[in-house]
Amino acid sequence: MRAERPGFAREPEVTDDQIDDRTAIREVLLRYARGVDARDLALVATCFTPDAAYRGALAEGTIGDAITALRAAMERYTATRHAIGGQSVEIDGDTASSHTDCTAKHWLADGGCRTVGVRYHDHLVRGPTGWLIARRDVDTLWTSSEEPEDG
Repeated sequence: MRAERPGFAREPEVTDDQIDDRTAIREVLLRYARGVDARDLALVATCFTPDAAYRGALAEGTIGDAITALRAAMERYTATRHAIGGQSVEIDGDTASSHTDCTAKHWLADGGCRTVGVRYHDHLVRGPTGWLIARRDVDTLWTSSEEPEDG
């Protein structure tokens, strides 16, 4: 039993199953980031249901549309680094929603770097192989660019 602290709301109890589900959902997001950074589009696809809906800077339509656009976008960069940040998750049986912040660095051939802060709004479903993203909406929160050094 947790001690009550004046002025603070009591945190809800969390079950072991809820912790396992939250961990599995976070792992889906981390696998997505690893797949994008490794340019492994097959790995990226394993994070989504085959008919997943997608809305973001890459595309609007299906995850297939987004992966096609991602393949073309990768050609503009020499490397990327996606860092998954804060995440909130709500689980209701075999469905869940998560809101996850990500900072993505994109290095250009000229030595410049474009950094983007996004928030993934995901609707996930639990299936026989675990949690998968069934819908993703991506909001761009901010961008920053660094020019290559003259030298």
